[in-house]
Amino acid sequence: MEPLDQVRVGIIGCGQIAALHAAAYRAHPRAELAAICDVDEALLERRRQEWGAAQVYRDYRLLLADSGIDAVDVLLPHHLHRSVTLAALAAGKHVSLQKPPVFTLGELDELFDAAGAARRWLRVFENFMYYPPHRKARELVMAGAIGEPLSVRIKTAAGRPQDGWAVSQRALAWRMDPGSCGGGPTCFDHGYHCYNMARFFVREPVERVHAWIHVSRFGDNAFYDGPALVSWKYAGVPKYGSWEVVASLGLRVRSRYYPSDDRIEVHGSEGILWVNRCTGKLLEEPPLVLYRDGQTRAFHDLPSDWAESFVAGVGDFVDALVEGRQPAQDREEARATLRFAIAAHLAAYEGREVDLAEVGPETRPRLRVDGA
Repeated sequence: MEPLDQVRVGIIGCGQIAALHAAAYRAHPRAELAAICDVDEALLERRRQEWGAAQVYRDYRLLLADSGIDAVDVLLPHHLHRSVTLAALAAGKHVSLQKPPVFTLGELDELFDAAGAARRWLRVFENFMYYPPHRKARELVMAGAIGEPLSVRIKTAAGRPQDGWAVSQRALAWRMDPGSCGGGPTCFDHGYHCYNMARFFVREPVERVHAWIHVSRFGDNAFYDGPALVSWKYAGVPKYGSWEVVASLGLRVRSRYYPSDDRIEVHGSEGILWVNRCTGKLLEEPPLVLYRDGQTRAFHDLPSDWAESFVAGVGDFVDALVEGRQPAQDREEARATLRFAIAAHLAAYEGREVDLAEVGPETRPRLRVDGA
């Protein structure tokens, strides 16, 4: 595929998260935020004024027909990802697709097959892998700073909903509806980040998973999946990991974004790494701490605002199009993370340990309401 000198981007979906994408495109010297699209006319006008986009569309098909657009960033509810991405590729656009990409492995393969046929790049965007403390931690792990990595523990603290971003009722509604979200707002939507982080620090693939996911119903199509505890084993070695979600809805979490925070511990044969924040700033601690040989080293000077992960992630997409290379996540990486997510839901739904090889092309996440 031919590299581009300048990347003219259209954003499809102008909700909360799109503001971080837009800021990153506008800051990149080789990118231009050329067009935006949303069905909400008032939101679209507000975003036009905020971002200075030259073109605005209420119908994504009109944006895709714009021959001046090189690439699109798809930031829509999950159930729209497949159809819009297929249309974008057919229109000759490169695509950055927000996680989780689709609901099944078969649908994911369909998208990457379409990208290959169109000779266009497709990447699934998972921003946690670009968060500077996560990237530095992975760099240290791969350099042997903690010896052989043996365990990954992730903890998500969901706090008071009135703190942080004021999330619209429309955004809450589609995330709590499994028909549009694909699973639940915690273990499928946010969970994609955490399943990917489970894979980020350990070379061996995840092999088996077990999960408890407490699901509460708040309406005919409104479900919340938390608290939750997911555990897994890596293939061929006695290495394990866990992700715990605590729905501490009375807890104040200092955050400019979603009112939750994530902490990661990577335990090695000779040391331990702690990443102490991500979406928020729950505690006044250095963003990254390394312990080895009786010594503690704190990394105080790492950029640790969550928005930095969008700057780096958007930058990688633009740079890849300029350089003519595949940006992360490619088919293999996105497939591994999505398979893990689906397997965790299958484990919780059926109340048993699941081998990831059981997840077939049509296997979908499913939720079991507590007590059902």
